[in-house]
Amino acid sequence: MSWETSVSSEGEDAVIRGKPLEDVMDMDFSDAIWLILKGEKPSEKESELFNTILSSSIDHGIGNPSTVSARTVQSGGNEMNTSVAAGILALGNSHGGAIEEAMQILSDNRSPEKIVETYLENENRIPGIGHKIYREEDPRATKILEEADNLGLSGEATEKMTRIRDRFAEQKTDLVLNVDGAIAAVMTDMGWEPELGKGFFIIARTPGIVAHVREEMDEKPFRRQKGEYVGDE
Repeated sequence: MSWETSVSSEGEDAVIRGKPLEDVMDMDFSDAIWLILKGEKPSEKESELFNTILSSSIDHGIGNPSTVSARTVQSGGNEMNTSVAAGILALGNSHGGAIEEAMQILSDNRSPEKIVETYLENENRIPGIGHKIYREEDPRATKILEEADNLGLSGEATEKMTRIRDRFAEQKTDLVLNVDGAIAAVMTDMGWEPELGKGFFIIARTPGIVAHVREEMDEKPFRRQKGEYVGDE
């Protein structure tokens, strides 16, 4: 069996998306990520914004599912790759997955009013708005949107995401536009497809998970969380 791919080749003349590997090695890492995912180099403005996006999600404390999972698995005496993989596997629709769903609704033809109406009718959470910690403002989202606007990269998707948040505030409750919503908006405006939404977060968060796993290596092994038996309530 042989694989066919347009991503890269191997050997002495290895290429990444058609560019010699040696040339890719001269690029900033975030630019190389853009290249391998999209098949082209970013513009200077796209490069600046994409770097901000990746940095915005590199870590967010110890209490989230991916970090807890990674450190717990490491405390069981596992290797770095096993523990990091556990953290990545903990990323899901409620932790890192909202970017993809938000990009999907931003890419369809429904109006913000119709989107909010549908989610409210089904009693579902709208991806990209609301946060357990940030009540007034998600500073990460604010910085991303401000930078996108300053660079002239804001477009219809960013406007639509903002209108969704505002419409939800009118119809139910005032929630912040979170970092997932901001990333979904500007990445859609820059021409990215929703299928890569989770991938952006995986790439951005992995260094943070690695850092937590390394720190956990110096802790006493086998973390046990306290639990309270409540019977058959």
